[in-house]
This record gives sequence, C-alpha cells and structure tokens, in this order.
Amino acid sequence: MESMHLSLILIGISVLHPRMDALEKLDEPVLWGPSIALERSVVDFFCEIPGKPTTLSVQYELYVKTNPDKSIGEYSSLSGEFATFYLITAEQHNGRLICKASGHNDTDIESSFSNGLDFRVIVPVTEVNIISHPSIESIWEGETLTLQCAKTKGTYVSYDWLWNDAPVQMPYDRNNDTLIIHRVSAQNAEYVSKPEISFDVVKHDIGGYKGIITCQSKKGTPLYTFSLLNHTDLIATETTDATRVFFNMAIELNRYMGQVRCNASNEGNWVLSEPISLTVESVGGAVTMTPFKHVGLDFQVISVELHCKVERGTFPHYSWFLNNSRLLGRGDLVARSDESVLALSVDRDNAGFYHCQASDRFDNSTSICSPKMLISKEALNTVSPLVVIVVFTSFALLNVAVIACCIYGVVLRRRYSRKYPLRKMRITDKQEDEEEEDEDDLMLESYEEDVVQADRLSDSAEDEDQSVDETVLYEGTDSE
Repeated sequence: MESMHLSLILIGISVLHPRMDALEKLDEPVLWGPSIALERSVVDFFCEIPGKPTTLSVQYELYVKTNPDKSIGEYSSLSGEFATFYLITAEQHNGRLICKASGHNDTDIESSFSNGLDFRVIVPVTEVNIISHPSIESIWEGETLTLQCAKTKGTYVSYDWLWNDAPVQMPYDRNNDTLIIHRVSAQNAEYVSKPEISFDVVKHDIGGYKGIITCQSKKGTPLYTFSLLNHTDLIATETTDATRVFFNMAIELNRYMGQVRCNASNEGNWVLSEPISLTVESVGGAVTMTPFKHVGLDFQVISVELHCKVERGTFPHYSWFLNNSRLLGRGDLVARSDESVLALSVDRDNAGFYHCQASDRFDNSTSICSPKMLISKEALNTVSPLVVIVVFTSFALLNVAVIACCIYGVVLRRRYSRKYPLRKMRITDKQEDEEEEDEDDLMLESYEEDVVQADRLSDSAEDEDQSVDETVLYEGTDSE
C-alpha cells in the first residue's frame, strides 16, 4: 500500500515538474533586411536559424523592441525554409526590430531571440506652420521672439530658416524646430509669401453647387489683405491676421467658369498666386483597376497593389469592395488626386473578388464600377494561357527563322557553285599550265646541265688521247 502511494506521488511530481533536460533551446536566429524605408512602402525582412535541421518546424515572429507584446509579422517554417516577413511600413515600425524563434506547436522547445536590426521609417513632412511665442500681434520692439516650426507629420527632420527667401544669418540648431530672435525690431518684419490657391466643391441642400476657394500664405507679418481676382476684375477681398481665407462662388458643373487668382499683401508689398481654372467635370467614362505584383525570393507573388482610376472627373472619390461588400479596415489605402491605391498581402484572409467604385466627391448620387478581379495566391501565381501562347509562339518563330537561314545558306551556296563553274575550270587549267611550265623549266635546266657535263667529259677524253700520242711519239724518238 505504501509503495502504491509512493508511486502516485512520484507520478504527480513528474507531471508538475517536467524534466529540465527535456527542454531544447533553439540556436540564435539571424535577422536581416533593409535599414531604411519610406512610410507606406513594401519591404521584406528575413529570419533564419543557421544550420537548423530541415525536419524541425519553427515559428518565427517579428517585433519592435520597444513594443515586445505586439507582433508585426509571423511565419511558420515547416520544411526548413527561412522566414519571410512582408511589411507595409508605418511609423510604429520605426526602431530596433527583433526576431523571435520558437517551436511550432511544441512547448518543449525554448525560444531564442536575434540581435536587433535598426530600422528607420522616413515619414515625409506635411502641413508645416510657424507658431510664435509670444503672438506676433502683441510683441513689442526689444522683446525676445521664439518661432516654432510645427509639423503635422515627419520623421528625421532638419530645419532651415529663411527670412524674405534668404537664409537667416543668425546661428541656430538645424535639428531643433525653434528659432530664437533676441531684441526684435522693425527690421525683422517679414513680407508676405506668394499665396497658394486651391478650391473644392460642395453641394447645396437646396440644389446647385458651391465652390470654396482657399487662399493661403505660409509666412509673413500680419495684417494680411487677400483679394480674389477673375483676370483683372475684383471678386472679393478680406483683411485678417490669419494666414488663410476662404471665398465662396457659385459653380455650374461641366462648364468653363474662367480662371481666378489670389492676391496677398502686407507692409506695402503684394504678390499674386498662380491661376486656377474653375471648371468642374463630373466623373464619367470607364473605371479601370490595374494590379501591380510584388514577388518574393521564391518568385511567388507575396503582395499586390490595385490602382483604381476613372477616365474623367475633377474631384473623383473611390470606394473599394470585396465580394460586393464595402471594404473596411483591410489592406492599406492611399488616396491620390487622380487615383486610389489599395495594397494587399496575398493570403487567405484577403482572397476574393475585388472591384472599385468611382463617384463625385461632392455628390455620390451616381457612381461607376470597375470590372471585378480575383485576388488569391493561386490566381496570381498561375501563368495565364495568353502568356504561354506568346512564349511558345515566339520560340517556334525563332526556330523557324534559324532553320530558314540555314536552308537559305545551303541553297545560295549551291547556286553560286552552279553559276560560276567555268571560272573554276579556268582557274584549274591555269594552275595545271603553270605546273607544266614549271616541270618544263626543270627538265630544260636538267638537260643543260647534262650537256655541259658531256662537253666537259669529251674535252677530258681528247686531252687524254693527245697525251697518249705525245708519249708514243716521244718513245719512238728515243729508240731511234
């Protein structure tokens, strides 16, 4: 009985306290990717455990070090491949990134973390205004004036201060958004800058449309006087200490309403804006939706940008739909003056039929829809039959061209040989004649050498006969 109790106790201890040697700690993963990117751009980060067995399934997660509780990317490596994190950059991604590796559905594997990767997200500067402390309207000569360059958005910003379009000649910190002017005087007054003019259209509740024209100067010392001009005719004027004013005009759609300019003045100077046309065209024509694919290292489409554009319209407004339902809170939308861009990651959650709809921004009573487009991993990574036909047709035409060139070369060679046979024979006969002449010359030279040699032999024989005769004559004389 006691042994049974002891066994139960040991089993309970083993369940509550698993063996420490059963935990397997993963090696430190390596994280790599870009170090800088613009906001709303598409970037890829990669993470891998060097030398990891292909049979080990690993769950990778990407974090910003300052916010370790929120993952900005996940990847399940089930067959040994390295992790790929697809990211549409945002300002919250700025900082040091960390990759975490843990066992995929395996709690017996201890997690490990990579070294940090510093990543900077560049957010463009927008809506810059100058704030004065104290207010310019209540400052006295001789006081200290602090000017602050306030921005709505922007990261990694440097500041340059200008006075009447020339650089400020006093020292200041370019990394600081403030400029301090000690002992303000009348010489520090600043002329008004060239105004910017823009307009928008709204619909009246009682019918008709109204144009709201905005005139704005970004710098200058108040008071300002803004005037709205149609060519040289004065339409309206307003004096204010604000840097921006609004003028209203009645607008008729699809009709040329002329050009207007804005005039701004202060301290005796005045400047005119560029002209703008007051023609407002309703949306119309076809609405097109064009996909732009982003491919990963494995040549698979990992994300797509859908660009929606209407054929005509001065103030178009775009709406997106997935499976005929209004698209809200999915993807990344970028609104531009002439089109709308929807960025999507290619996964199961975003699969479906997409289309966009264009309408007037000031009146959505009528709208135009684009054709529907299927967005899915399978559809985007399948080669279309048209591409296959074009590729194989081009390859076949190339082969036919090569074969035709070869056949033409053979036929041309045969025709050439048939066309000039006598020339070949003449060349051959001439060569044979030259060879025969050479042989005759050789035979003649040999004959001449033989004749010379024979003459020499004949002379030698005559000399010998003469010598013999003389000897015989001499001997006969002696005997007598």
